[in-house]
Amino acid sequence: MKKTTFVTLVLCLLCAFAFAAAAEEEPGFLRVENGMLQPVLEWTDLRDEDYTNEGSDILRFCVWVETDYDTDLDGRADLVRALVQVPRAAAEGRYKAAVLYNPTPYGAGTVQRYLTSIEDLYTKEYFDQSRFYEPCEKREPAGSMTTLEAAAQADPMTWNYRTPDADLGPEGIGFSYAEFHLYYIVRGFAAVDACGIGTYGSEGFELCGLKLERDSHKAVVEWLTGDRRAFTDATSNIEIKADWCSGSVAMTGCSYGGTLPFEVAVTGVRGLKTIIPFAGIASWYDYTNAQGISILNQSNYADYLASSNAGGTFLDGDWDQPNPEYGSWLWTIANEQDKTNGDYAPVWEQMDYTTDEENRIACSALVVSGMNDLNVTTRHAELMAEAFRKAGQTVKLVLHQGGHMTLSGYSVNGMVWEEIMNLWLSHYLYGVENGAERLPAVMAQSNIDGVYEAYDSWPGKQILTLKPEGAEGTTVITSGGMGDYSESFQEDHQNNLTVDDQEEFYTRMPEKLACKYRFDLPAGTTIQGAAELRVMLDSDRQDLDGLMISAVLMDVADQGTFPVFAPAEEYGGTVAVRELNLQYRFDSDTADGLLNMMDFVQTNKDRRIISFAWTDLQNPGCGKDSSEYVYQDPGLISGTEQAYTFYFLPMVYTVAEGHHLELILTTWDPYRVQLDAWFSLDGSLETYLDAETYTYNMTVNNESLELVLPTGTGNPDWLDRPEA
Repeated sequence: MKKTTFVTLVLCLLCAFAFAAAAEEEPGFLRVENGMLQPVLEWTDLRDEDYTNEGSDILRFCVWVETDYDTDLDGRADLVRALVQVPRAAAEGRYKAAVLYNPTPYGAGTVQRYLTSIEDLYTKEYFDQSRFYEPCEKREPAGSMTTLEAAAQADPMTWNYRTPDADLGPEGIGFSYAEFHLYYIVRGFAAVDACGIGTYGSEGFELCGLKLERDSHKAVVEWLTGDRRAFTDATSNIEIKADWCSGSVAMTGCSYGGTLPFEVAVTGVRGLKTIIPFAGIASWYDYTNAQGISILNQSNYADYLASSNAGGTFLDGDWDQPNPEYGSWLWTIANEQDKTNGDYAPVWEQMDYTTDEENRIACSALVVSGMNDLNVTTRHAELMAEAFRKAGQTVKLVLHQGGHMTLSGYSVNGMVWEEIMNLWLSHYLYGVENGAERLPAVMAQSNIDGVYEAYDSWPGKQILTLKPEGAEGTTVITSGGMGDYSESFQEDHQNNLTVDDQEEFYTRMPEKLACKYRFDLPAGTTIQGAAELRVMLDSDRQDLDGLMISAVLMDVADQGTFPVFAPAEEYGGTVAVRELNLQYRFDSDTADGLLNMMDFVQTNKDRRIISFAWTDLQNPGCGKDSSEYVYQDPGLISGTEQAYTFYFLPMVYTVAEGHHLELILTTWDPYRVQLDAWFSLDGSLETYLDAETYTYNMTVNNESLELVLPTGTGNPDWLDRPEA
């Protein structure tokens, strides 16, 4: 079978609707074939020790974009450093370049030395965040410089620097993600990397999740569209304009870098045409909490992540003199988050970008998430998609079988991911009429054979309600002994809880710790969306807030084993990979510019966890919206059943013939919350759960229990696949 072109892709997507297949030449500098931009430039290595812009098809230099706020409290508006990579042809005026912008804070260089001792950064005094919004001085230009002039005098060390922690990994290399853009730059896109306020080389405080951090990245978009000032350095006030830019910008990145594109998108900033977030966070509450309960050892996380990216915040070049004002903010935000104990509160609302009040989205989105990502879960991709739909904007979901990652170099039914992204960017940034906007609403990689299937809606339109087999009466389970069981299990597995052991961990739970239920369903049923568990529960300790109830949903073979895409590393959820006998043109500095595509590899198991859900016994009757899970005064009456709905992490999962579902309902989840000890805010080691205070029993009404599954039918033939 011949290699499928993107014209064929569009034909398949639109069913009976047909496009004419033809190569075409764009007016001016760019070249388009089959709906995609083609290589027009020669890549030059920005890491070359002897790098110079002279003779390079790509011009590189840094600018400092002025924000509206003074977060480091020095009286002047903060500046954010950005690395620009622009085709020389655009700088010379031969065409206007669109921009691919990666806002990953890690790219500036991370402060590794405090990752295990964040308490060393704290100043234990309350910080008033209103100080960030006080009037500040803006810079008046002392002159101007053209792009060509800035490129001619650019110093490569402004992007090839080494941070004080450079010996601890690639995060110590300046703008460490800048080479990600290679494929796109040689095709005529410009690229910008900026890491935001408080990061190394920029001014201000790193304020993880706050709108001030978000707005520093919005400012970069505004500079690209001509709506904001930038300077050639941090001191001379020489202004530089992005006059080479077409005014069309896309934002993309992974993890933290996939979070900020969504945050900026909700502002409706002019010029942002599309975002492509990989594994991005939509709401910081939903990253560390779920339905009223913390799903990490502590509810606070913003202080940890902010401090690890705060290279620009220290008072010296060696990162050993923390700014005491910043230490005060870290301590304050940590305490405010921690005291919520998993409940939704104002400190989380200010970091929730999914609310209707925030939503001014005016662009499209291609949202990518790994269904084996145990770090940033599919919950966030679903929240992003919902926000775009509420705004009436085009959004597509891509759900793959990998973990916390991008899809660079990976096969999508025989087409490399870069080409799908090229199709999308060519349409939304350069106006190429290639039908990208009519990609399927959902492209999900099947757990059966790895084929990406198309779905026309999210979630599935059909609802399947199941009752457990033979469930009668009530069952009492306890949290008492969970720590002992977890410790014993770890000792049997070399003192480590690995992702690979998860199914065994929950399956082996003794009866006193967990209820286990079997559900039979039609073979070939595809769960598409967030499953729901509805059940009546009672507890003897309903006087306490913060008591976890956990639900685990498994696919179990009636006999033997079956192939699964299984994460092989703790937390990140990395799935094994193989190289395919399929090549694509990357136009790198390899001899022939060709690379092999990759795909995920299945392993064999007799059971596979499909999804998780957690909630707090103090939050009965709440719905799917996180804002419903606010603190309730303990006072539910023991001996009175309450109705609970668990909302599982969204999925696309097909249950094969000869399989059934198994549900495990338990109390504390040791894979999310360690039961032994944790570091408190003052650095001392404390018991996380006091055994006497936090031991509780839970009575489950087995006859009330039902599992509600949204289901759908995928189309595996939306894109023809070449033979490997």
